[in-house]
Amino acid sequence: MKLIKQIALSILLVLGISGIVIYTSCTKDACKTVNCLNGGICSGGGCNCVDSGTGGTNCQIVYRQLYNNTYLGNAIISYSPLDSAAIDSGYANHTDDSNTLVFQIVSDSALAQMQLTWNDGKNVMLTTPITLINNTSTGSTFVILPTPGGPHGAYSISGNGSVSATNASVNLVGVPSNSTTPTISITLSNCIKQ
Repeated sequence: MKLIKQIALSILLVLGISGIVIYTSCTKDACKTVNCLNGGICSGGGCNCVDSGTGGTNCQIVYRQLYNNTYLGNAIISYSPLDSAAIDSGYANHTDDSNTLVFQIVSDSALAQMQLTWNDGKNVMLTTPITLINNTSTGSTFVILPTPGGPHGAYSISGNGSVSATNASVNLVGVPSNSTTPTISITLSNCIKQ
């Protein structure tokens, strides 16, 4: 009887170990065949893009690579009135053609960072770093923090914009450093990729 108990116990032990081995070898690793790029992390069989400048199923899209271009368009320039008609007469609202917005990749590892340069056709009016946000397959938006620039560099310019692989738009406000210069509003809309 003791021998039968030992044999039965041995059989149960072997079956138990075999069951554990079979169970663990059948459990699939959902991330085994998933290849996340650009620092993406696999979770549950899908990629989570850690860097905000990346997207796509496998984080294969680096949005700034799509926008590393020059965009050409017109700028609508508007000045706020001042109290002095003599000062106001020197600042007429107008439209400038042949303005460019140049988006360049900066050499850092933050994949949402770019540099934006606005040129009015004759002069560089603004050069500023930007961070791409709200990235989708149709484009990205960005914010411009207060930066020196504008006509004669006499303004602190801030604003926002959007960029895609085909066009870009920027809305800027320039606050002057003195009370004898009016505030300026600049709109560059639907600038086309060159």
